[in-house]
Amino acid sequence: MATLAKAPVGQVGAWADKSVADKIVARAKELRPFLAEQAPEGEKRRNPTEAVDRMLKEEGFLQLIVPQRLGGFGLSPTDFCRVQMEIAKGDPAVSWVMQIINGTSWITSLAPDGVQDAVFADGPQPVCGAYNPPGKARKVDGGWIINGAWPYMSGSRQATWTQQGVVLEDYDGPVVPGINMCYIPMSEFEIKDTWFVSGMQGTGSDTAIAKDVFIPDSQMALMNERTGQIDPTKKHFGAPSDLVPAVPMVRTTGLAQLVGAVEAMLEIVTAESGKPVLTTTIGPRTGSGAYMRDLGESAALVETAKTILFSLAAKLDRVGMGEEFTAEEKVRHRAMGGQIVESIHAASESLMFQAGSSGFSLDKPINRYWRDISMALRHIQNIPTIGYEIQGRALAGGDPIAPPGSY
Repeated sequence: MATLAKAPVGQVGAWADKSVADKIVARAKELRPFLAEQAPEGEKRRNPTEAVDRMLKEEGFLQLIVPQRLGGFGLSPTDFCRVQMEIAKGDPAVSWVMQIINGTSWITSLAPDGVQDAVFADGPQPVCGAYNPPGKARKVDGGWIINGAWPYMSGSRQATWTQQGVVLEDYDGPVVPGINMCYIPMSEFEIKDTWFVSGMQGTGSDTAIAKDVFIPDSQMALMNERTGQIDPTKKHFGAPSDLVPAVPMVRTTGLAQLVGAVEAMLEIVTAESGKPVLTTTIGPRTGSGAYMRDLGESAALVETAKTILFSLAAKLDRVGMGEEFTAEEKVRHRAMGGQIVESIHAASESLMFQAGSSGFSLDKPINRYWRDISMALRHIQNIPTIGYEIQGRALAGGDPIAPPGSY
């Protein structure tokens, strides 16, 4: 199995060169048969197989958007989306794990210098995490005692560090409403096997439990600090990704894998166009105006989702190079993400009608794509109505329901 080149080190001020990105996208395409072959076993064990785990780590797929200053590839949002889509065509669950770890590792690169020094002391590390429901942090001399149980820890089998949301107990310092983040080595957790779901089964999104874990002050990012904000005063600063707001980045790149998965569904249904239309005298589906109309509409919906996705990603590319990202643009960005979600949902449901009852057999790849898409579309960041309400209120001058940093 060929592997990717090592990530370039020491280059800052620009996204990864297109030639580097193109090689990673090409490699992702090559991996599709391998991922598809491994997917049933990954779903059965409810986390990536050992072979997939090894591939992700050895080939650098867990450090694609980590800044080059920390040993990552430093891909642009657009190029990361391109990779995500190709990986998802092989297995959406693996793409989900890849996106969560890349995204959380990148957010860690926005944390205070002390956090970055601790987590990335030995080079880029895979970081996963969860923040809701939050754990609890109690202040002690020199640090904090952490307790909590965090479900939905996607990538828990691949990560070496975690980013966990906590609220503060008995703390006399400045407190800002919101969730504080603590950074803990994965080895400090007990992983409870709780991931029994209908979709995205292969993500290992189990529950991580911490009991009286001590961390030094340097591994806590309090809400009153400039965590996740643009802060050029930090020692670790200078990559384009340091200028990109966290929520739009994670939301947009998270939708890319669902675009890739629905593209795979479209390929499967298109390839079956020669099958007969049962209970009719039409013959092949290509002779049915109804089938061809629905297939064409599904393709248009997929293309619509892709077009909006790359428009949103291109904006983030430009923000990383210094372009302003106004409050009005952030509102539209969130609402347009809802259009991607609705387009993917409509296309995937129509394609399952076209696939027929055989598509609901659990051994059919289209069934797994459909279940994975159906669940992932319901992630809180993907709920269309929230984005639409935010935009509607902004247009009409209504009271906001969320601070700008949350979308």
